[in-house]
Amino acid sequence: MEHQQSITVLGGSAASSFSDAHQKSWPYLLKAELPESILFKIETRPSLTFVRALNELIDFPNEDLLILHFGTSIGWPVSLVGIGHKLGIDFTSEVAFHQAAHKSSGLMNRLRKRSRARFRNTVKYLLFFLGLYKSRVSRREIADQIDTVVHLAAKQSKRIIWVQHQALQNRRIYLEKRSYAKYYKEILSALEKHISPTFALVTLPDDFLIPENYLLDCVHLSEKGHRRLADLLKVTFKEF
Repeated sequence: MEHQQSITVLGGSAASSFSDAHQKSWPYLLKAELPESILFKIETRPSLTFVRALNELIDFPNEDLLILHFGTSIGWPVSLVGIGHKLGIDFTSEVAFHQAAHKSSGLMNRLRKRSRARFRNTVKYLLFFLGLYKSRVSRREIADQIDTVVHLAAKQSKRIIWVQHQALQNRRIYLEKRSYAKYYKEILSALEKHISPTFALVTLPDDFLIPENYLLDCVHLSEKGHRRLADLLKVTFKEF
């Protein structure tokens, strides 16, 4: 009996489409390009971190190809203030300071959002100088976490494609840009040592990092960005 090829995509919100048509995200675009005989599964989990991915990977045994798509939220600082909803901000939420993905309809809503964003940026600086706005994960732990994910994934799949997301920096305040850059460099350093005939690393090239490929939050991909990433992965498929 001929073996049925299987591919599973496991990704965070970066692998999802925020449009009404979910099929416009890159995993669905890639699936449409492949033969229907391939068993192609798509699993997306919001706020997927390296540690959270470990529990998910246990359910994906014996894959021919596993495609992992991790966002870079681990590089953004978070508030360590545990006071709940105060001043219109849920300080206990890890997404409290994330930016909106879409423009508001109406001038007043846009002005209100812009004012709220400036206020939150002021709060970020205040918390930062008090030592209360920083990443929950030490950069020294990144390599160990990645090594663990790769080790488990290699047991579950014959081949692995790791897509490492990258966000735009043009709407971030300086301290976020600085933190993000350090974490992204650490992530790439940990991943590059795993590159092999059975492990491919896909990063976003410089010409990908333009506003047209992203939503307003500069993190999640637009429809154009999803199409471009699907094209990048098709090239990787041919070479891998």
